[in-house]
Amino acid sequence: MTTKPQKTIALVDAGKNPEIINAILPFLPSHYDFIQTADYNADYVFHSCLGYDVLKYSGVRIFVTGENVSPNFNISDYALAFDKLEFGDRYKWLPLFRLYTDAYQKLLQPRRNPKTVFAEKTMFCAYVMSNMKNSAPERTLIVDLLDTYKPVSLGGKWRNNVGGPVKDKLAFQSKAKFVIAFENSSTPGYLTEKFAQAAQADATPIYWGDPTIAEIFNPNAFINCHDFDSFDAVLEEVKRIDQNDQLYLKMLAEPWFLNGKEPDQLTQQSIEKFLTHIFDQPHETAFRRNRSRWGKKHENQLLNMAFHPCRQLIYLLKKKRKASFNPLKEKR
Repeated sequence: MTTKPQKTIALVDAGKNPEIINAILPFLPSHYDFIQTADYNADYVFHSCLGYDVLKYSGVRIFVTGENVSPNFNISDYALAFDKLEFGDRYKWLPLFRLYTDAYQKLLQPRRNPKTVFAEKTMFCAYVMSNMKNSAPERTLIVDLLDTYKPVSLGGKWRNNVGGPVKDKLAFQSKAKFVIAFENSSTPGYLTEKFAQAAQADATPIYWGDPTIAEIFNPNAFINCHDFDSFDAVLEEVKRIDQNDQLYLKMLAEPWFLNGKEPDQLTQQSIEKFLTHIFDQPHETAFRRNRSRWGKKHENQLLNMAFHPCRQLIYLLKKKRKASFNPLKEKR
């Protein structure tokens, strides 16, 4: 019996519910025995954007995020995030919807019979939103505009008009012809679960957020607000489709992905390949961040700011005093 090589991993800075990091773990290479630990000397550290505990860990650091936050490669050796960038073997674009297994599988499957789906639609448009803190104003704008045409069914805590927050988001959205799928900000590559969950409900997404979304998803299957000069024009497009059953049925028949093909960068094999490359290297050669004098100095500054603010303040005051000291001025 062959014993798998053991590697210790830590999960930090992901809040009380580290679902994002946990969703990455099934992609790890299966020929290792991974042991989770809180030891600061863990071989590898998966971390997110909700803190700086990662600075206490000495191992190879892998950044994972579900928020619109760019990785800091002075801290992290590798990253899986939303930014559309290339950085050697250190970075992979990984939109959040890829980690929603059920919704993602729905995107891969052939579309259901359009007439069957259409017969199940009892609502015009659905939207489930609860958190409006620091939210994009475009979310309010689209609801207000659509309401001038037909009422939007709001199933979240925000402006709820269906008798309270819905318990089953998928069942609720499945009743609607259209589902508002708006991100909380607009950045190239920032694609969360919202589009995929609308698709999972066999609804036509009205999407705003990632302006490059049509590079991944079939533009004939949804309403892309980035294709229009204004939200008034989006409203007119929704009206046009809503009032033409044949046009709506045609959209319901379209595959979700562009050309009906799963994007190469989102395949199981692609994600596994990125992670396997990290873990198959000898541990000492897997580091990518600057661990020399200046790299350590930068990390120590961040560590002090996060956990020892008084110590950092004293350091900055001494530095300022030293910089302002002028021997010639003192002699005068």
